[in-house]
Amino acid sequence: MNSTDRKILFFDIDGTLITEDGRRYFPESAKQALAQARANGHLVFINTGRVYCNVTEEIRSAGFDGFVCGCGTSIYYDGRELFHNDVSKDVCRDIAYACRRYDMYGMYEHRDKVYVDGQNMDNDLLMEMVKYFRANGIYVGEDVDSDDFEFDKFCCWFAKDNKNVPEFREHVSANFDYIDRSSIFCEIVPKGFSKATGIQYLLDYFDIPLENAYAFGDGNNDAPMLLYCPNSIIMKKGPDELKRQVMMVTDDAEDDGIYNAMVKLGII
Repeated sequence: MNSTDRKILFFDIDGTLITEDGRRYFPESAKQALAQARANGHLVFINTGRVYCNVTEEIRSAGFDGFVCGCGTSIYYDGRELFHNDVSKDVCRDIAYACRRYDMYGMYEHRDKVYVDGQNMDNDLLMEMVKYFRANGIYVGEDVDSDDFEFDKFCCWFAKDNKNVPEFREHVSANFDYIDRSSIFCEIVPKGFSKATGIQYLLDYFDIPLENAYAFGDGNNDAPMLLYCPNSIIMKKGPDELKRQVMMVTDDAEDDGIYNAMVKLGII
């Protein structure tokens, strides 16, 4: 199969491949569709906000050609790292201190590890994530003054009535893009990186035209890749505004949405 026929597929994880209802259910139909797409000669990639260490074995074992992780900040193919963006340690520490000042509870994600600030952890949702990471064997450090403290991207929880959020957002804007995820949660990514830049990197790497790229997502943090790819597929539970802008709306994960879309698209 030459590059004019070969398709490259990109899948968000949470809410797209697996459910977000606490079960983290990964339908067998989706696994079957992924395997069949690869058997048909197409490339299949994860494209996630998660950093690489947080792509669980259940996801990896489903069979992927590679991974775009941390919103495009690291890219892997065939077991090799093709690209990684380094954030300076001075910038990392400045961000951790800013989170303290503005009452933002940060989780700092690196391809190999996760950090929190041991002096700034008074948030139940943050603590739940710490427990989850540690239960899955992921290292979670707590000393942001350590020489080992670094991150590729980060996210924050905060109180709904936190009036410091606009000032915090202004502070990070010099080096990062702020993604609103909810009224109490945000995701923050280095400027110039997104799920869309990860896609473009791999299109260039494989010499595949954009019209052969397919993106599957479910939420606002998937907007960069869904709006970048002409072949964009969103789950039914996705935001209405985004659903109006994509090529196809498919069923949710638990209703075999991935399998159904790939059949309709003729990929499998």
